[in-house]
Amino acid sequence: MTFSLAGRCTETGRIGFAVATSSVCVGARVGAIVEGCVVFSQARTDPRLHAVGIAAWQKSKDATETLAAMRAAATAPHWRQLGILTSKGAPLHYTGASCFDHCGGCEGANSLALGNFLGSADVLPEMVRAFEEASGPLEERLQAGMLAGEAAGSEREPLQSAGLKVLGDEGLMDADIRVDFSTDPLKDLGVLWRDWAPKAAAYRLRAIDPDAAPSSAEVEGRQA
Repeated sequence: MTFSLAGRCTETGRIGFAVATSSVCVGARVGAIVEGCVVFSQARTDPRLHAVGIAAWQKSKDATETLAAMRAAATAPHWRQLGILTSKGAPLHYTGASCFDHCGGCEGANSLALGNFLGSADVLPEMVRAFEEASGPLEERLQAGMLAGEAAGSEREPLQSAGLKVLGDEGLMDADIRVDFSTDPLKDLGVLWRDWAPKAAAYRLRAIDPDAAPSSAEVEGRQA
């Protein structure tokens, strides 16, 4: 009852994902990211499988072994959807037999769309198409893909939450934003992104070189 999109940028090397669903707080439950790898556990979600996948990736740097580790650790895997996109190589995914149609995965050159209980069979291909055809920052390409999926059929129940994460250099997230409860979460995610985007570099600087960083009041426009 979720659709998600992982993507990588061949120019910058960045990797990230976006997700939306008809229940609340999806950003707390679906998806995880470390350097070089995004993993998904969704449908009847077990967020613990993200840690299993990340650990397997960090040990093996092999997507096939990572997916196998997540499947092996899954309770009732027939209810699970699992996905992996790495910074290099083809995406991998698994959809259990009990996941509700329309469901499955769709692979792009630099993306993976995964979903279940979707409004049409066009949702996942449209997400991949829109991502692969979009330009601009990875965050905006991911949002373009999600909006295309929504327009192509979305979920069979109204969306309530969404999330976006993109990992940048030095282990810092360039974006890590969530809309936990909304009647139009993808629209609200876009509003939040447009507020965050011009501030992201300043908050990154606060982590890397706090002596050189502006105050939060300056960044937030509360100081003349």
